Amino acid sequence: MAANNPTNSSGRAIAHRLLLASGCSNPMPVRSTDVSRLDCGPGRVPPPANSGNWRRWSLLAVIVISCFAGYGLSRIRIDDDLRSLLRSVRPASLLGGADATRVDEEFALVDAIGNRFGAPDRDCIIRVKCQQDDIFHEPGLSQLRVLVKNLQALPDVDRVRSMFEVRREGVAGAILPVIPKTSGELDAESLRKSRTRAQEHPLVNGQLLSSDGTTALFIVRLSAGADQPPRLGQAVEAIESTLTNFHADDITAQLTGLPALRHQAALALRNDMLIFNSLGLTLALILSAVLARSLRSTIVACVPPAIGAVWAMGILGLFGAPINLLTSVVPSLALVVGTCDSIHFIEDMRRSVRRGTHQIIASSNAIKRVGTACGLTSIVTAVGFASLAAARIEAVRTFGIAAAAGALASFAAVTLLTPLLASTQFCQGLRLGRSWRLASRIAGTLTAFSIRHARPIAAVGLVGTLLLTAIGMQVDADNRVVDSLPRQAASSQALIAVDEEFGGVMGVDVIVRWPEGVSWRSDELLGTLNEVHAILNASDATSRPLSLASVTNSMPPRARRRLSADAVDEMIDPDARMAIVRARVRDAGSRQLETVYGNIDKKLSALAATHDGWGFKLAGMSVISAKNIRQLITDLGGSLLLEVAVIAIILALAFRSPVAGIVSLIPNVFPLAVIAAVLVLTGRSLDPATVIVFNVCLGLAVDDTVHVMAALARNRREGVSVASAMRRAIVETGNPVVLGGLILSVGFAAVTVSSVPSLAGFGRLACAAVAAATVAELILLPAVLVVTDDLLRRSARLGRAWKHDPIFGPAPTSAPVSGMTAPSA
Repeated sequence: MAANNPTNSSGRAIAHRLLLASGCSNPMPVRSTDVSRLDCGPGRVPPPANSGNWRRWSLLAVIVISCFAGYGLSRIRIDDDLRSLLRSVRPASLLGGADATRVDEEFALVDAIGNRFGAPDRDCIIRVKCQQDDIFHEPGLSQLRVLVKNLQALPDVDRVRSMFEVRREGVAGAILPVIPKTSGELDAESLRKSRTRAQEHPLVNGQLLSSDGTTALFIVRLSAGADQPPRLGQAVEAIESTLTNFHADDITAQLTGLPALRHQAALALRNDMLIFNSLGLTLALILSAVLARSLRSTIVACVPPAIGAVWAMGILGLFGAPINLLTSVVPSLALVVGTCDSIHFIEDMRRSVRRGTHQIIASSNAIKRVGTACGLTSIVTAVGFASLAAARIEAVRTFGIAAAAGALASFAAVTLLTPLLASTQFCQGLRLGRSWRLASRIAGTLTAFSIRHARPIAAVGLVGTLLLTAIGMQVDADNRVVDSLPRQAASSQALIAVDEEFGGVMGVDVIVRWPEGVSWRSDELLGTLNEVHAILNASDATSRPLSLASVTNSMPPRARRRLSADAVDEMIDPDARMAIVRARVRDAGSRQLETVYGNIDKKLSALAATHDGWGFKLAGMSVISAKNIRQLITDLGGSLLLEVAVIAIILALAFRSPVAGIVSLIPNVFPLAVIAAVLVLTGRSLDPATVIVFNVCLGLAVDDTVHVMAALARNRREGVSVASAMRRAIVETGNPVVLGGLILSVGFAAVTVSSVPSLAGFGRLACAAVAAATVAELILLPAVLVVTDDLLRRSARLGRAWKHDPIFGPAPTSAPVSGMTAPSA
């Protein structure tokens, strides 16, 4: 009978043992009609009743953080004032008292000069160009006079300086306008005489009118406070509207000047970042969905980093940090780090789900396995950015603290939201999508090649890093105004034209103080002012100095004695025994201008040495910006060394392996060296936009390094060799490393088509940084670790010294970081 059939009996025994091995503690009879537990298999045990408690706490934490972030978003303010980027005040314990307040004194001097002689930083410049002939023809000249009148009537305009208001000395000492005032058009003879007088007048020729008479400048000085947002935008738009309504057959009008350029640069930056960030995010979403073949997995991977970026913005507003050129990058940094961490979470949960684990348990396990590595990544990144607090420029210190807070916000968003979303019915079971097998094969192939040829790759990597670093050390900092403007923008073209025709849009001042007993009408003062003129004219970047000497050089002594101080009150202050010499400055870049101003300072010091009791002081925002923009860039670049050192120490402590901390520097420094070398070899310089790429690159490289090292430590716990453990680690992390690098490259590539040169350069360097970081993790890091392990084992002394090292020891018995001990599913 069947009941006594030995074959039948042994089959039931085997089935019984298989069911026991599969995890069913109470296997059913084969013929039972109860099929409620037929899904009982490896990892298919339903979650415990309390396994979802963490979801409620996660949701509560998300709600609380979102409320605080929402309140912070309501307090966000945009600050595009150049002074906020240039202010440099360090504690007295770090600098001497004179140094600690130097820049504040320079700002105070600029303000004092502006209050007494007028603030050129509030000057918008309108360039009018006659296409056919010079501007001394009708009805063009009358139309320009009406334009000046309309500009003067604008609410945020203090005054308009043009050739129409310049006066001359007429017959019998009468003060008359250079261009006669009339209600109608001038006749041909009046036009000819006006042209002659204008080209001979020192306040018009080369200052307000080009030498050929085809181009004129109108200097529109904004009212106090109108050069700051939000009034700045309103003032500039009102001027632009007036110019749009100006119609002349052969005359064009273009707006430039520092207030207008600041406004245009802010608009271009805001619009391009919005357009290209949206485009990049869209392309990244599409690529992620195509590779994963699942819209759900794409949403789970991308939503938490995006929310983390929003939380980072909220933190800026919560603590009152303004949004400027530097802090505007904080959300992008949070998005970069968060995207990489989110992909690691998704891959870990996918592996668990493919093995049959319930999505809630898979999410909970991912927090234990990947969450600790993500936390370590965020801490390392945050501490690295916080090291910027030692920078000289205040804005750099604020950026460092804000970026550290953004990294922690990104970690909180990814750790709380990614498992929470993945554990919902929306992503139940295998609907999390499939891993991109090609990425896994690429990562595995590169790592296998690296391990097989570890010695030559490690040698080439080390020598290459040193060589690229040596090349990169030659990179210099520079910044030009035109690089922050769209290439074909009218304001950018006007800036270049004014530089060529009038010597520049920007200005520089020399304050001259004379001793008691010297009259402001004396030949001694005028001779000294002419010496200052000669110093400024001898420079490569400064020209067309203007002072009291410009007015009085052609005056006879009798007319000079009749000259009233009120008539030249923008050039001299007799009561304070102070005169000002103002010159124009080309947009030559902060590197050249710093050298130019240094030479001028030396010559002024030499002049003061030959004039007892006289004082000469170079001042102006262009002087401060040339010096401190370079200092800002130098601080951002120099702080990378401190960041790298801090990161190495933290990794050594986290993994309880000093050797691992030192060795991990090589793949983290390699991408930075590549970017610096690319800048040098392509002839580019560091500017505030491109220098931030180094911070983005370092954050990405550290993120990948921590995940790879954490997986290596988990596998080393089983006692396998470093080479085998590295292969297993890449199986776990290789797909996220490749996929994350590809998605970020696509996102950054969208920015390379920007019309703003600084943004386009940022996108190109960011793509190179992502590629270099990915190659370093998959090729350089495995080779360096394998060679280091081999060297330690070959040396008896070193082998005994590091025998308890969790990474390089013979057989680690505990995980280096809590939460990283469980093998990844």
